[in-house]
Amino acid sequence: ATLTKIEAGHGNPTIDTLYALANALDASLGDLIGAPGVPAPAVEVVRAGAGARVEGAVAARLLDRVYGHRLAEIYDATFSTRTRHADPHPAGVVESILVTGGRLRTGPVSAPVDLDAGDFVRFAGDVPHLYRALGGTAHGVIVMSHP
Repeated sequence: ATLTKIEAGHGNPTIDTLYALANALDASLGDLIGAPGVPAPAVEVVRAGAGARVEGAVAARLLDRVYGHRLAEIYDATFSTRTRHADPHPAGVVESILVTGGRLRTGPVSAPVDLDAGDFVRFAGDVPHLYRALGGTAHGVIVMSHP
């Protein structure tokens, strides 16, 4: 009955229901709530409050999905107001950053973006890129995906 309501667009499934459905279909939660087959732009920003969201005992917001990488490093980062110009990482490295506090300018040197707390960005880390807190220290989580 729950599945019929969801398929008809009348249900409001909880995260628990979506996880159970994903498990039954041998899929991921992102497969159910993410945008299928949409090519990702070179720099992708998900603003605070945007993105597919599900509610329940745990509320979650889908920010990004990582494909074809053998290693993902996760960093708790603090950014200063001094600009850090980063050399390119090895070919295929992708950086994803969720800003958890403050404001941050980051991304490829050719196309940096300004982010607020709650915003998310993904960009190629194999090009020159930068990090700079705006108006005081910023904090975030970096996921560096290696091919």
